[in-house]
Amino acid sequence: MTSSTNRRAVRDALETRQLARIIALTNQSGGAGKTTSAVNIAACAADLGYRTLVIDADAQCDASAACGYDAPDDIPDQANLYDALTGAAKIEDAIVPALAGPLGEEGSTPILNMFVVLGSSELEEAEQLLAPKTGREFWLRTQIERIRDSYDLILVDCPGNLGLIVVNAIVAADEVVACVKPGWKELRALTRMETKIDTLRETFSPMGAQAELSNILIVDCPTTRNQGAVYDDSQQQAKDAYEEMVLPTVRRSPRIPEAYAAQKVLRFYDPVTENPSKLTPETALSATDDYYLVTQALGFTRR
Repeated sequence: MTSSTNRRAVRDALETRQLARIIALTNQSGGAGKTTSAVNIAACAADLGYRTLVIDADAQCDASAACGYDAPDDIPDQANLYDALTGAAKIEDAIVPALAGPLGEEGSTPILNMFVVLGSSELEEAEQLLAPKTGREFWLRTQIERIRDSYDLILVDCPGNLGLIVVNAIVAADEVVACVKPGWKELRALTRMETKIDTLRETFSPMGAQAELSNILIVDCPTTRNQGAVYDDSQQQAKDAYEEMVLPTVRRSPRIPEAYAAQKVLRFYDPVTENPSKLTPETALSATDDYYLVTQALGFTRR
């Protein structure tokens, strides 16, 4: 595990060099809150004064949809991450402003400081395309290095597996945040994920790979004990095992799927209850508030 001192040293070095922190959000299964967390952490950081970028590396394109771009493959003359993978476009060409609302709908507006690299359903073929390439594990890192100095924070929304796209994301990242739902099964899977991350770092560290499992983000948490005592107990187990690596938890909320259906991040669908800088776990009243606490716990406080 990475010590908090080492993590701060990495962050300080990146700030000195004015390079974005790259965070991969991972879990080896789907439905673990990776996309929700990626777009909402980015949106909160953008509101706090940071220039943020979400890379939608999942063939389901959920991060693109959450940022206003449903079915990005169908947008005329617009490149996406798959085009960058095949060489048909540069990754810069796949970057668009994140939107609060669906593309082309009246009232949808760009979100200040927030951008997204559009995904593609064709990323399902990424494994076959990457497999024969020399240096296949470094493709995404090479792409990100082209744009890294233009942002403060880059979040990679990974698919729910441990395939080559996820390997690329981990190799490219400075930090890995594991998103999990509360429960014994989900927490047990963290050990396997941590082993995979450690193996990749050890294998590719001579080429500059440095990411370690830096934080655990527990999402979809019941807000009362009688909603699920076993979940409450598993959260405590995670905190006992991972200590300061565990970020503030995100509550279970109907606003999360509602916001996704509206193609809006939470802070536009269900605004924060008070000044984010004054929020505490005791005063947080919504999932939006929770994500502001998570964002600030990652070091992105008001500029």
